[in-house]
Amino acid sequence: MNDILSHLPILIVMIPISTAFIGPLAGYLFLGWIRRIALLGLLINLICSLLLVLHITTSGPFTYHLAGVAPPLGIAFYADYLGACISVLISGIAFISIWYSSDSIEELGERKSLFFYVLLLLSVGAMQGTIITADLFTLFILFEILAIVMYGLVAIRGDGRGLLAGYKYLLIGSAGSAMILIGIGFLYITTGTLNMHMMADLLVPVSDSYTVLAGLALLIAGISTKIGLFPLHIWMPDAYAYAPSIAPVFSTLALKAGLVALIRVIFIIFGPSLAVQTIPLYSMLAILGAVAIIFCSVLAIRQVDIRKMFAYSTGANIGCVVLGIGIATEAGLEGAILLMITHATAKAGLFLCADTILIQAGIRYIHEFRGLGMAMPYTMAAFAMAALSMIGIPLSGGFVSKIIISSAAIASDLLLYAIIILFWTLLTAVYFFRILNSAYFEEADRVRTIREAPINVLIPIYLLCTAAILLGIFVEVPMGIIRPAAALLLGGRG
Repeated sequence: MNDILSHLPILIVMIPISTAFIGPLAGYLFLGWIRRIALLGLLINLICSLLLVLHITTSGPFTYHLAGVAPPLGIAFYADYLGACISVLISGIAFISIWYSSDSIEELGERKSLFFYVLLLLSVGAMQGTIITADLFTLFILFEILAIVMYGLVAIRGDGRGLLAGYKYLLIGSAGSAMILIGIGFLYITTGTLNMHMMADLLVPVSDSYTVLAGLALLIAGISTKIGLFPLHIWMPDAYAYAPSIAPVFSTLALKAGLVALIRVIFIIFGPSLAVQTIPLYSMLAILGAVAIIFCSVLAIRQVDIRKMFAYSTGANIGCVVLGIGIATEAGLEGAILLMITHATAKAGLFLCADTILIQAGIRYIHEFRGLGMAMPYTMAAFAMAALSMIGIPLSGGFVSKIIISSAAIASDLLLYAIIILFWTLLTAVYFFRILNSAYFEEADRVRTIREAPINVLIPIYLLCTAAILLGIFVEVPMGIIRPAAALLLGGRG
């Protein structure tokens, strides 16, 4: 059993990728089996992720050497608390989303649906690799695989808007990839290694080198394009709006994988002390995060397309995560990681609700939600639960994560950031309550009859939307692994 557990880091990467290769063959031989195979692969992946969490909580973090070859010649995967926690998040939400997807991708047709599932599985494998790799060049390769898959998911419909959104994503993503690659090159020239932990030790005596500083700046700028940090978020609204079915859910998960990469670059490679001594890195990140919160929230209020509103809302949440990272205390980092989890869960639920509403009622614009609370009561109730978590209503997951980050800011004499988070909560309430008010308190002017979604669609939706609330009530469950993750990272070796 211990031999199997020691191979879990490579298994969580290879299972979805292997399923992506097996799926098309079975899909051609047995029509309609691709979704079942994808579900089976992701269920096994979820079990492996849960076993990884159990193994790490009982035995501690460990390093896995690919093919048994240790760095600097070999590639290492580092299974720690943060990676295991986000691995469960990715595999769990991916499984629930594909469970939901049976009716939502019919518009793509049989052939494109096959490719759609393949791309989703490849994205899960790339995300799992991104969050546990301890090798910078492997991180770059996985980023590229994930980016190419995401371009395909956005543009797979083949219509003009989807192709244009995919092309915009490609241009901005390529610029980010170039910055990451050049940044890695600068650090490799200086240290002669690509392993993150070895690089961290070798950077200490040359931390004030312009080559190192340039490498750091390029890495952070490149990753910022991947996570959609304002003002490098401009690919997100169209990518979210015109991607089919559940593709935006996987885009949201990809942002979380990018945030894990950002955390590793900051806290492992450069370490807390190194980053503070050289440049005010944490202060710069906190400022960028605060600016992202305000601007993206204001832009979200102005939207009429609900998916674009979700995109800007995601930009604000990414900003708050970066703000929590920038506070650079255990509490700030704990709040940032918890917000990654609560936001991904609630936003996935909202996207499934929005997709169901589009399928059942043909509605995607906010002014069309009038009276929808009566026409689709169960779907809108789930939407309301996830929206309340996004706002940060007490007892919800969003509330607890915001409180932790705000408290960390106050404890660090950064009261302004706590005020910004409070203001952000009010802005979030404005754009979500606008929808809820329209759905529950305004009369519908539509002629066609709208049917509620079937039970097989509502079950996965309620799993996510209920979890968004329960994460606040039973917050000690995720905090049991988040606390040691933050403590380890602040030691510079998480």
